[in-house]
Amino acid sequence: MATTNPTRATDRDDRTARVHHLAAQNLSNRAIGRRLGMHHTTVGRILRTTRAPERTTPEQPERTTPAPATTPERTTPPTSGAAPAPRLLLPLDPDLIQDLNVLRDPRTGALPAPLRAMLRTAADARRTTMRATVHRIAAEERTTGRPPSGRAQVAP
Repeated sequence: MATTNPTRATDRDDRTARVHHLAAQNLSNRAIGRRLGMHHTTVGRILRTTRAPERTTPEQPERTTPAPATTPERTTPPTSGAAPAPRLLLPLDPDLIQDLNVLRDPRTGALPAPLRAMLRTAADARRTTMRATVHRIAAEERTTGRPPSGRAQVAP
């Protein structure tokens, strides 16, 4: 398949050297392809059709010191005094997480508007039920002066 950006000879030689260098480390074609951003069949074709260069080390030496640890994902915006981002109270089922990831738009990462609207409607209904329950319990406590039966009284 033709590419829109023809590969220069120096780029092609560098790519070939990198492929042969990684192959010398006993990496699979797929692992080499993942590292270099090419298809594994391209890696195999390069290994079959080219000889390993005299010097199989790439022009840029590989990092010998460990890479710095990745910073953990922020849960709050970088501004001070901002409210923390909402968190899930209970873990979601992994199958549900996978389904939601499949349904999201790959370009924007957002869920489709109809699905978001349905989720919002269901959540609002649940919030309304929870608020009604809290108000009922509070009303019972006000009228009787004690917590409803089945609930332990909390010491002040």
